[in-house]
Amino acid sequence: MTYSILVFVYRKPGTTPEQFKAHYEGSHVPLVRELAGAHFPLSHTRHYIHRSDGQAEGTERNAFTPASVLIGSQGDFDYDAFVELTFEDATAFQAFFSVLQQPDNAAKIAADEEQFLDRSHMPVVVLGETNITKRER
Repeated sequence: MTYSILVFVYRKPGTTPEQFKAHYEGSHVPLVRELAGAHFPLSHTRHYIHRSDGQAEGTERNAFTPASVLIGSQGDFDYDAFVELTFEDATAFQAFFSVLQQPDNAAKIAADEEQFLDRSHMPVVVLGETNITKRER
């Protein structure tokens, strides 16, 4: 059974959603891939919140870049992306985490994250069982 974690990431104040995504895709993921080497997860999936220009109530963080909320409030969607990292198992995750926590690697990751992430607000959780129901043909 695979082992997955979910990370909710918030962009740094003053960073647009487009700048956030461009840095995440063009700099951060390649850096993590390089540093992790063979310990990179089986998959690193990023889901970005759809935002548009406008005015939003109920959020200071995204007052001018509201999410396209169908149910809920703007404040429910202050994060800019949620990321799923999937590993072969918990041991593979621990190896990945250990590599990234080595002092030189941790410093490189922190310096990169300071450019686009709000590092003070990045909740991470281990996912449990996943069930998928597909449309019948």
